[in-house]
Amino acid sequence: MNKRILGFVLFFVLVMFSVSVSAQTGFHRLPAGKMAIGMGYQRYRPPKRSEAPFRFSAQTILGNLDYTFSRDLKVSLLPGVSFFEANTENPYEIAPSPSIDIRLLNVNDMNMTGLKFFILGGFRTQYMNVVRTGNLPLHAVNMALRGGAGFLHILQTDYEWSLKPFFGMFYTQAWNNVSTTKQVHLNTSQNFFTGEAGVELEMSQTMSAIGSIEFSFESSELLYRFGLNFYQAPTLNIPRQVRSQTSRIESGIPELVSRASGIDYDPHIEVAGPQYKFKVDPKYPEDAKNADKIGEVVLAATINEKGIPIDIVALTDLGFGLEEAAIQALKKTIFYPAIWSGEPISRRVTIRYTFTLINQ
Repeated sequence: MNKRILGFVLFFVLVMFSVSVSAQTGFHRLPAGKMAIGMGYQRYRPPKRSEAPFRFSAQTILGNLDYTFSRDLKVSLLPGVSFFEANTENPYEIAPSPSIDIRLLNVNDMNMTGLKFFILGGFRTQYMNVVRTGNLPLHAVNMALRGGAGFLHILQTDYEWSLKPFFGMFYTQAWNNVSTTKQVHLNTSQNFFTGEAGVELEMSQTMSAIGSIEFSFESSELLYRFGLNFYQAPTLNIPRQVRSQTSRIESGIPELVSRASGIDYDPHIEVAGPQYKFKVDPKYPEDAKNADKIGEVVLAATINEKGIPIDIVALTDLGFGLEEAAIQALKKTIFYPAIWSGEPISRRVTIRYTFTLINQ
């Protein structure tokens, strides 16, 4: 076995896992039992400085299949194939390298509007075959366990689109095995930390785009990623009467809270009513705080096909700025629209906001 070939493969295996290679699992949240598919592209840029006699780059094409256990938890199956380019005069031939990745993603709400916390973990394996004319093929099997956590923030726009910038830190434990058909040349393990920053653009209920850069804390190498994900529309078995779970936000005075109590609409056996997608609770007006004013504000609105509330009208008159606060919160709220025969439709609804004393 040519020592230069062996040295190349050893360098390749060690550097290859200095950043983890994986497809783009999006943060879009679906009801339990829903599935999604996607495709992705990523490019690996090696360190600018290295003790190795050459450098290489890699391009990877990936796919992903997601299954949602709940709105907070999903699993992704990510097959891919990598194509490597070595910056060397020697006639190395690196065959396309298949890989498979299994990932678990859990997204949790926090007590801050739009801010979420996520936990991401998974297992990955890849097979590689390096050939040089006149020599036996050299095989590499790489495996890695990767886990980490991070934050993402939801930024709503005036349109249906929403932006989700995110950042996470990850720990990876990798195992590498290099051999020919006759003997093992390398069997080792290593661990390292990486960071990843990116943004997901949610263009509709059924499609999103996501891009990111992952970087090593130990070298200058970078991994660029881009992906498109396609989701099943939420059309299955939504109850006729939908009551959202109560969510509370602090208003500045601990005894006072405001919350969205629920959505009321005229039920129809063939129509699935609208549901909250991104809910904003109203701020307690200062005048109402000072007067210890409590009560329930009722608003009527039309949720259009894009899930945007329009034609908002107050059906109550509590005063002290309570109706105005509820209207402003509703304007910033995004819904999953009503569904009829698999298509989104506009629906007139009544939405209630409760302003109350916690200790009453």
